Amino acid sequence: MRGKRWPGLFVAGTAVVTLVGGCGELPTDEPVASRNESTSSTDSEIESMESAAEAGGICELLDFGPLSDATGDGFSIARAGGEGEVTSCVVMTLTGSFPDVTLTKARTATDVDTYRAEIPPEKADDVDDLGKAAYSALRKAIDGSGPIVEIGWLTDGHMYSLRYTSAEGSEKETVRETVDALVEIARTADELAAAEDDAEK
Repeated sequence: MRGKRWPGLFVAGTAVVTLVGGCGELPTDEPVASRNESTSSTDSEIESMESAAEAGGICELLDFGPLSDATGDGFSIARAGGEGEVTSCVVMTLTGSFPDVTLTKARTATDVDTYRAEIPPEKADDVDDLGKAAYSALRKAIDGSGPIVEIGWLTDGHMYSLRYTSAEGSEKETVRETVDALVEIARTADELAAAEDDAEK
């Protein structure tokens, strides 16, 4: 049990901004809210959780086990945030700010062609069998972290981003090896989200 400061959760991870008009800002290498610019929610005591789903929200789309298996990190705490047009989930360990995994969901009216032209960063790879369009990318480290893996995809009415920020000092090639497993996690999250949407219709 230890104190931990949570990052801002209303628009966490990549700069995926609401695209209700069909246009939006592109993802960047910087998180929207840094670890030192978190919301006022500071937990004095944090304990391991049985499952990410306990946090509610879109954390219900993630599972500690596959995330830990994919990255080699012992993820055991989660926090859901945001409301309305943009929601997010941050999954972390008890050892520090990074590594973490952030899942972000943003409502959008963008189409496939616009998404493919504007959203994936340079040198991104296309991902098959994920949403209507999808990509994976390896991004440079930010302050206090190692390299970052980003998986992004478009569905009917929403954009998703799954972003794994590795621990400081992690080797680029080692982090690159997590991409395939993280893509599978993204596919599972997408299937669960689609099932929830169907159940609500």
